[in-house]
Amino acid sequence: MEGPWAAKSGITICRFLLALKYLKSYHEIMNPIFTHLQNRSLAHVMRFSSWPQHFPESVAEHSFFTAYFTSILSYLLQKAGESIDAGKAVQMALVHDMEETFSGDILGPFKHYSPELSRAIRKVNEETILEVFEGLPADLRDYYILLWKEEGSGESLEAEIVKVADKLSLLAKCLEEMNAGNGCMGKVYEESRKKLEEYEAPWWQKIKSQILA
Repeated sequence: MEGPWAAKSGITICRFLLALKYLKSYHEIMNPIFTHLQNRSLAHVMRFSSWPQHFPESVAEHSFFTAYFTSILSYLLQKAGESIDAGKAVQMALVHDMEETFSGDILGPFKHYSPELSRAIRKVNEETILEVFEGLPADLRDYYILLWKEEGSGESLEAEIVKVADKLSLLAKCLEEMNAGNGCMGKVYEESRKKLEEYEAPWWQKIKSQILA
């Protein structure tokens, strides 16, 4: 295409692209929740990044299984007569690793190298967690942050349950790798299982025999 028609077509395309850019910006401003929902970062943050794996696992996958296992533990505890907010526990499990949207998966040996380093990492995470939930209504954002902090402190029953579910998710991942011939995960499995077997929380003693084979 040549001549004035080509020029007009070029102008039309430029105007169309500018309009799309404007609409995208307008959409992001007017629909912050939808923008938040588009963030799939945790689906691309891989766990055990320094370990050989047959089946790399994302933080999003791990969070799903942790939440699912939390729901099972909550059910068993309620059947055993424990008073627990199961909905809160599952929500807590879903957000317990949300800081990794920014930090990525920090390897455990490094994260826990010293108390000072652990505190420093936690401090940075507490500063960035606000951005993780950016775009949500303020009350919902604050609620999720409170859940995230509660899980980190590990002081409530729900937080303790999530931490056990987190370990169970780790065991399942290790077994998956070991069954596929990956012996590298054997040590992690044994150490994590030992921690669960030696965990003395009264609520855990009520259901442990139903969980650990």
